[in-house]
Amino acid sequence: MIERRRKLHSLKGIPIVLFTIWLGMTSLYVSNRFGVIGAVRPFIRAVENRIVLYKTRNFSEIETDTFIYRYENIDEKTLDLIIQTAEDKYGSVADIFQYDFEEKILIVIYKDTDLMMRTTMLNKGDPPMGVYYGDSIHIADPELWAAESQNLKEIFYREGPVLHELAHLFTDHVGRGNFPIWFTEGVSLYFEYQIDGYQWGQEIDFSKKIYSIEELNSNFKRLNQYWAYTESFRLVKGFVDQHGLEKLMEVIRLLGQGHSFDEFLYLF
Repeated sequence: MIERRRKLHSLKGIPIVLFTIWLGMTSLYVSNRFGVIGAVRPFIRAVENRIVLYKTRNFSEIETDTFIYRYENIDEKTLDLIIQTAEDKYGSVADIFQYDFEEKILIVIYKDTDLMMRTTMLNKGDPPMGVYYGDSIHIADPELWAAESQNLKEIFYREGPVLHELAHLFTDHVGRGNFPIWFTEGVSLYFEYQIDGYQWGQEIDFSKKIYSIEELNSNFKRLNQYWAYTESFRLVKGFVDQHGLEKLMEVIRLLGQGHSFDEFLYLF
């Protein structure tokens, strides 16, 4: 069932000083089980999520069994398309990860891409179709980037950002953020390939690896992004081709338990 309503939210919760003290004490305990990154990552997500809720406090809101959708001035048919797509893609990703979320997932839909950039802390570059930030998925109204001549329903369902960002969300929760950027991008691109048959960078012919894993680890955001994403996708695809999808899920689970990513480099 879908509930439609409009809400005003304020930035409530425990004072920041008390939260910081609690965070430090809790992290010391949790780090013994999940490692330092795995211990801190959920708390960072929680703080970022509160910021997102505050910045989008005047948005309209709809809830389903799985998601909370916040949106501004979106055509009703487009909103229904986004909801249908998200529900379908969630089922496909959840079946593979075998992971259940305790709370509903927030999806924020923007007409104002400048606001999307500010909310997700993107300070430069062109607005993307979608972003995973603050334990939530942020997408630009597909009518902003889909040409009028295109079939919006088909294009958004097969090439839109929902699946990619959902894979980021699952990877972050299961792996507790304990991985390099190229890995989570490669995993998300692999899910697009696995579920939708979309192959990123298929037109690029690399006679050899253009970037090493060391370069991807240390300078990912400074590299040619299309090439870096392509290399990331091919590394993850090569891993799955050789070791299987369940092995990839096992690696993500072990990362979430505090294992170092370096332990698995020999598999790529």
